[in-house]
Amino acid sequence: MRFSFQQQVFTGIIVSIILVIIVGITSYEAILLQQENAGWVDHTREVIRSSSEVRNQVLTAETNLRGYALLNNHAFENAHQKASNNVLNQFSLLQKLVVDNPVQIARLDSLAPVLHSRLNLMSQQLDLIKSGKNSLDSLKYMIAAGQKLSAQLTLYFDHIEGMENNLLRIREDQALVSSSRAKQIILGGTAVFMLVIFILFYFIRKTYLAQVYSEGEALKANAELEKLSIEDQRKNWILSAAVEVSISIRGEPTEAELAKKFLHKMAKLTDASGGLLYVVNRDASAWELASSYAVDMRKDIPEFISVNDGLFGQIIKDKQSLKKLEAAPGYLKVSTGLGNTTPESVFVKTMIQEGKVIGLLELGYLNKPDDNVIKLLERVTDGVAIAFMAARERQLMKELLDKTQLQAEELESQQEELRVTNEELTRQSSLLQVSEEELRVQQEELKQINTELEEKAFLLEEQKGTLEEARDQIQIKADELEKTGRFKSEFLANMSHELRTPLNSILILSRILSENKAARLSDEEQRYAAVINNSGNDLLTLINDILDLAKVESGKVELHPEDISTELLLVEVRNTFQKIAENKGLELEMIKADSCPATLFVDHVRILQVIRNLLSNAIKFTSAPGSVSLIISQSENQWHFEVSDTGIGIPNNKQKAIFEAFQQADGSTSRKYGGTGLGLSISRELAILFKGSISLKSEVGKGSSFTLSIPVQTSNGNVDFPEIEPHVPVEEVKIKMPEPNKIVDNFKENRLLLIEDDPIFAEDMASKARDSGFDVLIASTGYSGLDMAKSFKPTAIILDMHLPDISGEEVLKELKSDSKTSLIPVHTVSAGDESIAQMLEEGAIGFMQKPVDKKSAEFIFNLLKLEGSNSEKKRILLIEDDAYQSQYFGDFLENNNLFVLYAYSGAEALSLLSRETVDGIILDIRLSDMNGLNLLDQIKQDPKWANLPVVVNTAEDLSQEDLSKVMRYSHPVVMKTRKSNERLLDEVNLFLKKFQPKQAPSIQKAQQFSNPVVHAERVFVGKKVLLADDDMRNIFALSAVLEEAGFAIVIATNGREAIEKLGETKDIDLILMDVMMPEMDGIEATKLIRKEQKWNNLPIIAVTAKAMQGDRELCLSAGANDYISKPVDIDKLLSLIKVWLHS
Repeated sequence: MRFSFQQQVFTGIIVSIILVIIVGITSYEAILLQQENAGWVDHTREVIRSSSEVRNQVLTAETNLRGYALLNNHAFENAHQKASNNVLNQFSLLQKLVVDNPVQIARLDSLAPVLHSRLNLMSQQLDLIKSGKNSLDSLKYMIAAGQKLSAQLTLYFDHIEGMENNLLRIREDQALVSSSRAKQIILGGTAVFMLVIFILFYFIRKTYLAQVYSEGEALKANAELEKLSIEDQRKNWILSAAVEVSISIRGEPTEAELAKKFLHKMAKLTDASGGLLYVVNRDASAWELASSYAVDMRKDIPEFISVNDGLFGQIIKDKQSLKKLEAAPGYLKVSTGLGNTTPESVFVKTMIQEGKVIGLLELGYLNKPDDNVIKLLERVTDGVAIAFMAARERQLMKELLDKTQLQAEELESQQEELRVTNEELTRQSSLLQVSEEELRVQQEELKQINTELEEKAFLLEEQKGTLEEARDQIQIKADELEKTGRFKSEFLANMSHELRTPLNSILILSRILSENKAARLSDEEQRYAAVINNSGNDLLTLINDILDLAKVESGKVELHPEDISTELLLVEVRNTFQKIAENKGLELEMIKADSCPATLFVDHVRILQVIRNLLSNAIKFTSAPGSVSLIISQSENQWHFEVSDTGIGIPNNKQKAIFEAFQQADGSTSRKYGGTGLGLSISRELAILFKGSISLKSEVGKGSSFTLSIPVQTSNGNVDFPEIEPHVPVEEVKIKMPEPNKIVDNFKENRLLLIEDDPIFAEDMASKARDSGFDVLIASTGYSGLDMAKSFKPTAIILDMHLPDISGEEVLKELKSDSKTSLIPVHTVSAGDESIAQMLEEGAIGFMQKPVDKKSAEFIFNLLKLEGSNSEKKRILLIEDDAYQSQYFGDFLENNNLFVLYAYSGAEALSLLSRETVDGIILDIRLSDMNGLNLLDQIKQDPKWANLPVVVNTAEDLSQEDLSKVMRYSHPVVMKTRKSNERLLDEVNLFLKKFQPKQAPSIQKAQQFSNPVVHAERVFVGKKVLLADDDMRNIFALSAVLEEAGFAIVIATNGREAIEKLGETKDIDLILMDVMMPEMDGIEATKLIRKEQKWNNLPIIAVTAKAMQGDRELCLSAGANDYISKPVDIDKLLSLIKVWLHS
């Protein structure tokens, strides 16, 4: 029985494994024995060492006892005691070591009494020495007894160590033998194993070589089969090509049709780049050009070839079957759309029938054709020659038929003369009739074919006309849609401008009134102003929603994907909706599924817009107790943002309608819950823009679940995000506080609230604040800080940005949004890298990074004192010709801590100004001696009074020209038209707010410190802003806000005037440029300003009411530094101005 190759390999491997196991086990046992013998050797050596140690310790004790006896040195006594203790310990160890040897155990048992006797004797001798009663006789006795005991100990130890030395020699010999045996076993096993491996390798190699030989033979056989297969394929191709040629010339074509079909078919089958076909004429005197394929028919291509014409003539004469020619430059040019080219090789094939050359086929190739082409040419040409001869015979027959018909007519005319030959003619006539019938049938078939072709051509022409008409209609509709879209965009842009322009003034002025900084409005009037402001903001939100929807639907919204942290996105959403949900008594959950990645590559703004729309709806339609959740997850190729609630739910028949613009579930929902119905429409369009979708699952009374699904995208770069600690609820720090009024009564004028969770830092800052004259309140959480700020109304606040319950940013927003605390100056501190611009934008007066040294702390406290203190008494010049009105307003101003100078005419006013120093002017336009506007011109032409703030107060309406003249002066101006006395008092109260105290020297000095502190409103004092706007309402509103912030205002009503003002007025620090103005718009004015080298670095902020796609890019490309849309967000505007003034 012969084993296969696989069986041989398995057998060898199994034998090898068995040998390895046997050698391993044997070696293991030998090694174990060797280790055991080595262990006994080490044990014996340890016994000998321990015995020697006991003997040495006894000797050491005796030596130290003698030393103590001779020198009475206690060091020897201590050493003796230590050695005695070591003897007993070492002797115990020796007893444990010989437990395996009965003989040694017996010897140690005999040794133990002697050893204890010797130790006791030395102890008695020591006591005798220490007592001082040591007589010579007693010492001699003890020494003799000790020597006797020592001799016995020595004898015992010699026997013990001698026996152990004998055991050591025996065990060392055994260890040597076991080690030698282990080596022999390992080496022998290895040799046997290698022998088996060599034998196995020999058989494997032998079998492998046999298989390689077999594979070689198989490859040879496969190669032969492949050659036969290729040959069969070649023959099949030639046969199929020949069949195609035969099919192409089937029927009864004429010679010209046959030549064209044959040449074109051969050219296509053989991939020829060009070709010619010559056919012999009837008298065989020449060969005429019958057809050409892709050849430039230039003049030097002969129409006829004879046997005497060059190479072709010689080929015909010699009747050569196939001739290959090398193409010379310019020979047989092949035409293409891009020009002419010359083939690389040319084949000439004669078509021979019955020894005669019927035709001459010439084919040109850009590349060398394979042998199949040559075989095909040799196979089909002679058969085609027969077809040409048949076609010619048919042509001759037709011609004969025509001739016969002519002869028949002649015979009819000569019937009488040719009667004798009538029968012959009748027979020929019958034959001709048969041929004629065949020809007639063929003509009928051709007519039918022609008729069908004409009908098809007519149908194609009709369809072509219909398609052209439909295409024209579609183009008209497309043009109409484009025009409609353009009109819609222009309409929305214009409506945006028309709506935002008045809304801008409404929002700014209503905010000023709602803040009630002059404290002239009642609580009810202040609420009215707040309602106006909130309604204006709601209207702005509606306008923005409509514009957002229009921009998304018109395809003008572009996505700008970026890498964003999933955790940061959830934190951002939670910060937005947490308080809203808590106010409604709802539980808000933010969940990141395990399948969701750490970062998402999406448009941050647009994805946040969709999530906010969905969450806002969920919270709106859910009542307490209930819950709203956001879950972010990922499937195989999609991200999912699922917003679920336990609200009212949506009926099935309304689930599609709610995604339409201005649609909600039903009319009552709109009345009960409010809203425009645009949020879901915008979300759906944005989902489509993301190439995703929004799905809805809902059940009435149980809640709804909206899921935004968008395709997964990846970015090219890696972006690292800070890890977000999981949200852990922080236990609120409860502070037991005294009654508010008692605390306030105990405080002095300067009260400082320190909101800081670090007790060490808080106490340090409190100590420094008390040294600076502040009484300090400390709050360790954000919520307690807000309560204390509202209850105690401190002079100033220092706010840490990282608090345990809510962030410092949220505390700052809450302080600035509450009318009770909005005017309290807040200085922020933090140990992190916070955004300074962000802090200033939220309303802080400055920012400082921890740790805060003493000088920096003093700067903060001086700054807070300056911001929170009342200004010194100001001097106001009141120019009024009506004595009663003058006294009325004068009393009011004096009651508001102002010193009033009275002037009842223009001359008296100029006289007072020349003698007195004033801080502001209240001017009536109508005076007894001159026009108030002329007086204003004289005052402003004097550089000393150019920057004096002025309130224009008149009892008559001003013309547009006069109003424009008043508001063009480059200084703070608050304009008053004819209104009620109460309204006038409000304007004066607003005017009082414009006076800012000068900076204290201590503050100026503190600003030189190295620790950077950003000051907010001080940046604005003394800065000039050029305000270019054609709408007086906007000028009035923006001037009021900017003047209140400390700016000096220069007015321009169009772009051209803005450029003139810029040239006339020095030290312009910033330009607010409205985009849409008469004469010259803001874009053109900005471009002209940027052309001047001296104004290249002057900040320009563009203001527009359109806010359409591309407006920002248009403004920035014109040269503006930044862009803001109407209605102007005052906080955002002031933040932008701060940033650009800093830069």
